[in-house]
Parts: sequence; C-alpha cells; structure tokens
Amino acid sequence: MKQRNAFPPNYIHSLDATHMMLTALHCQKAGIIFASVHDCFWTHAATVDTMNRVCREQFAALHTLPLLESLREQLLSQASDRTSERSKQQRKIKNIDIKSLPSKGTLDINTVLDSTYFFS
Repeated sequence: MKQRNAFPPNYIHSLDATHMMLTALHCQKAGIIFASVHDCFWTHAATVDTMNRVCREQFAALHTLPLLESLREQLLSQASDRTSERSKQQRKIKNIDIKSLPSKGTLDINTVLDSTYFFS
C-alpha cells in the first residue's frame, strides 16, 4: 500500500526534476549560468529574462509530450512481462487494474510562454 500511495507524488517529482534538467541543459546551450536547489532556479541578474524564457519553453515542451499515455503503456507492458513465464523469479501479478486515461481538457500548455506568473 505504501508504494501505491507514494507513486503519484514520486511521478510528479520526477517530472519536476526532468523540467529542471532540461532547463539547465538549455541554459548551458544559451551560455548562461544556472543553479538550482529542488524547485528554486537562479542565475545572474543580467540573464534572468533568458532563464525565464528557457524555463517556460522547456516546461511547455515537456508537457506537450504524451506523458500519461507513455506511463500507462509502460505499466501495462511491465505487468504483462511479469505475468509471462519468462522468468521463474518473477512473481505472477493477478487482477491488475490499470484504468483508461481520462479525456484531456482544453488547456493550451503554450499559454505558459506568455503568462505573467509561471514560476517563482
């Protein structure tokens, strides 16, 4: 039960970490200094506008990907692998219930590129 309850926040935390990594890599490509601790990003005062733009662009790029669809496919694939007879060490999982994804709403993630408040 603990693992099941921990999964959603850990998944979101991994997306936050991915966003931070992408932002750091693209700041490096732009030639600006980037530093961070958890979800706090900073740079030199002269490059804040560039970091802000990069941060928004990477957030939009990441969340444009079919993240939940990919996660669901991976979970289903792992579940079917575990139920196969390929390995005697793998335990059989019974009654796996991975629900269908909810339908997407109408949010255009690219609105973060121009929003007044995005990340603080």
